[in-house]
Amino acid sequence: MRFDKTFEHSDELLTAALEEFNSQGYEQASINTILNKAGMSKGQFYYHFKNKEGLYLALIEMMIGRKKAFLAQLMRPEDFHADIFTIFKTQVRHSMAFATAYPAVNRFAESFLREKGNPIYAKALAIHNFEDNQAMNQLIETAYANGDFRRDLPLPFIKKTIGYLFTHFGDIVKQDSNEWLYENVEEDLTYLIDFMKDGLARQAQTEVGETAGKSIGSSTAVPAPAGHSGIKPEKSGEWDIWQNQ
Repeated sequence: MRFDKTFEHSDELLTAALEEFNSQGYEQASINTILNKAGMSKGQFYYHFKNKEGLYLALIEMMIGRKKAFLAQLMRPEDFHADIFTIFKTQVRHSMAFATAYPAVNRFAESFLREKGNPIYAKALAIHNFEDNQAMNQLIETAYANGDFRRDLPLPFIKKTIGYLFTHFGDIVKQDSNEWLYENVEEDLTYLIDFMKDGLARQAQTEVGETAGKSIGSSTAVPAPAGHSGIKPEKSGEWDIWQNQ
């Protein structure tokens, strides 16, 4: 069951589940506590969800879907005329607006990162990641065709590198205290995008007479609007799990 389909007590269940997982974490979260707060019977819950894991994964899917829809509303057609690194940064700024608009969902994204090392974290990443994300890959393919990347790097390598870095962003920026500070995420994502640009972007190489490529200025990648020469929108898919996060 997914939260994009309403059912009796679905809103109450969503609110109670976010609150419980955010405060207790996955292992300590109690289905009984969630159901009591939601005013929902066990029979009704298990009709829609197999177990706590099913509920948790449904919350992740809800988070990704809402964020993708939010970004799609804010991204303008002209935004997709920029190079891919500028597009990433624009999406990061809009992701910060999403965090403000949906604070409970954003707190859930933060709590998910704290599950690193638990089986539920690996299971969620196996389902939702940037390394096999059709929308992200389409965006990269279009950017490659437009000359945004170095020509000495093969396209599959670029896809895997960008996908891996975004998927494991939480590990990269985790503090010495093993905490992940959301207030630093926009700055840290900007650093990551600049790092990718410096390593992957096509640069001017005057010594060999190569002319510069385009001027080079991050979760869920949002496809370009229909009618644009880039990427057509998809009916489903996700930009990121934690931007999720």
